[in-house]
Amino acid sequence: MRIVLVCILPFLLLSALPAGVLPLSNKEIALMLRTGYSSDAVQREIATRRVLEPLDEATRKSLIAAGATAQLIATLESGTYLVGPEEAEQTKAREAEIAVQRAAQVEEDRQHNTLLQARAAETRARSAAAPPANETLLLDSLKQKLVRCREGDITRANGNELEKKKFVALYYSAHWCGPCRKFTPRLVEYYNRVAAAHPEFELIFVSSDRSRFAWQTYIRETHMPWLAVDYEQLGSVASLRQLGGDSIPSLLVLDEGSRIIASSYAGEKYLGPESALGALDQIFAGKSAQPLVQVR
Repeated sequence: MRIVLVCILPFLLLSALPAGVLPLSNKEIALMLRTGYSSDAVQREIATRRVLEPLDEATRKSLIAAGATAQLIATLESGTYLVGPEEAEQTKAREAEIAVQRAAQVEEDRQHNTLLQARAAETRARSAAAPPANETLLLDSLKQKLVRCREGDITRANGNELEKKKFVALYYSAHWCGPCRKFTPRLVEYYNRVAAAHPEFELIFVSSDRSRFAWQTYIRETHMPWLAVDYEQLGSVASLRQLGGDSIPSLLVLDEGSRIIASSYAGEKYLGPESALGALDQIFAGKSAQPLVQVR
């Protein structure tokens, strides 16, 4: 199992300007529609963030092909939410600055990943040993950072949801990710089928979305029935997010000692979440699982 930073498609640029978040470009609006946002959801984002440039004919055709409603097209054509020339220039300058910062962050992440991989190798070597008394296991550290998702509703968890759980799956996914949205309904069906028969099992959604709006939309549209790391807490669980690998959707399964016993990876090779589901089926069938690595 490799431990690397999750690479996330940054199609929603949420770095703040003095007046708020960056206005939406036509390209971002088209991408939102193509990745599953409804026209109503896009229109709400437009009302909040406004629009960077007028709607040209090529983009108009692209939006219609992506499923834009007549109302959304009319809103964009009206220019109601179009920013002024000065703010448009400020936005373009800010986007250029963000691009430079992102390139620097990618290089920093690459260097950091080398260190993480070395630490992972060291951790695997001592995976059979019990953790020191003063170290907190990963699952224990999550108990106060979870919410419960059920039928589209999101409620605060009470911290006891992981008690007596022998197997906990971590699901790394995002609303903007097409393969994720294709796999999530299958995972929902799987969870609903096995959770009642196996009360020792739980699943936690670890989001790679870049806004709380996208996080909530994803949970509600797919009717996620499991736990999730609260969006506001994702920044405080860097080590957890690093475990997901550089491809999503990704699924890891931990035992009660926070040891990884199934993964979407075989060494450096990405196999996809189906691999972890297959391992879970074997575990539920009574086959013992061999820990791969312990995480803290």
